[in-house]
Amino acid sequence: MSPNLKDLVPGLTWSLLALGIWSGSLVLTRLGVTTTLNAYDLVALRFSVASVLLLPVIWRYGFAGERLGIAGLAMIVTGYGAPYMLVIAFGLGFASAGAAGAINPGLMAAIVAVVGWRMFGDVMTLRRAVGIATILAGIGLLLAAIYDPSALPGYGLLVASAVLWASYALMIRSAGIPAAQATAIVAVGSAVVYLPVYILALPKGLGDAPLADILLQAGFQGVGVGVIALFAFNRSCERLGSAAGAAMPALIPLTTQALAWLILGEAVSLPQLSAAAVTGVGVALCVLPVRPRACR
Repeated sequence: MSPNLKDLVPGLTWSLLALGIWSGSLVLTRLGVTTTLNAYDLVALRFSVASVLLLPVIWRYGFAGERLGIAGLAMIVTGYGAPYMLVIAFGLGFASAGAAGAINPGLMAAIVAVVGWRMFGDVMTLRRAVGIATILAGIGLLLAAIYDPSALPGYGLLVASAVLWASYALMIRSAGIPAAQATAIVAVGSAVVYLPVYILALPKGLGDAPLADILLQAGFQGVGVGVIALFAFNRSCERLGSAAGAAMPALIPLTTQALAWLILGEAVSLPQLSAAAVTGVGVALCVLPVRPRACR
């Protein structure tokens, strides 16, 4: 049974919003770490802005320590907070935005779908199994089209980022954390842990960066990615179910390639576009859950 129209339309809308922001984030992160800013700067900009905006949510609802415990809080902040952002930013220092658009969201979608089946009792239909396999095939084809031996460290870091993101998605589902609260926990928790270390010990490029670059990254990373995209993802997950909400970002390969071509001048070939289309077919097969399930 598919989600009814009441859940399907808002769920897909939230997914598409997150999709656009995530694709732009990968491109802008690649731009940032290859120009005037470094990975540490980008993480500081994202979570300093996002934490200020989301502090009232923490003030009202807290960190959900009674549901998560110390280990759960650490997993959420690590899985999609400052450690995740550092891993993906360093990965983009080696690998192209197009590679990140394939590895990060595609593997995350496959991991969440499989773990949801094994641990949470999600129905693994033939359609969904074929969808997962097709997503993985699309990622493989895309990497074959853009493979660069010098980018191997980046590919490994992007795989690690997908595992981190999947752990975050599964933890908020298991604990039943509402979307706004989960978003705030990631932002404020990351700021509390990361910003003192950044200020006292990490190398900085902010002093040499143009003000326009700083404002662009602070606005897009801090407001767009740090608040809007994460909230949109959580809402899509609540509406469509964990596996379906996670599968939608696998469309990022196509949109990231387009933005990377427009903004960074990265080459886009027919094999790359074909591989992204294969991934999209996998998403279409995987996205609709057999029955509505909330991330809780």
